[in-house]
Amino acid sequence: MTDIHHPATSRTPAVTLNKETAHLLIEGESYPEDVTGFYAPIFQSLEAFFSAGNQRMNIDIKLIYFNSSSARALTELLDIMDSHAAKGASITIRWFCDHDDDVTREFAEDVAMEMENLTIAVIDLNHDG
Repeated sequence: MTDIHHPATSRTPAVTLNKETAHLLIEGESYPEDVTGFYAPIFQSLEAFFSAGNQRMNIDIKLIYFNSSSARALTELLDIMDSHAAKGASITIRWFCDHDDDVTREFAEDVAMEMENLTIAVIDLNHDG
């Protein structure tokens, strides 16, 4: 797996995937013109990470906005993680939401309920740091 360090743009979130610390962070806003092109390298790197025998991953999602295409990509990401958890991987997912953003919170909670092998903690986003 190759580490990913993708800085945020006006349309894409910052993405940091570090194989040494087994940590993925997705932060910012997500409405890229090519959602598949943006998220595919992340999916590929995660698949390579688990194919190499790694059995743990910590994921933090801190999106303040995402469109419906990004929502599908996030669901796909979590489906991938759910399948690895079903095979015994230890995966921790924290989804941070603005306490006033009922739409994002509801989406995160709905997706969390759909996952059979993952626990997704939905946490209030702290604006103070």
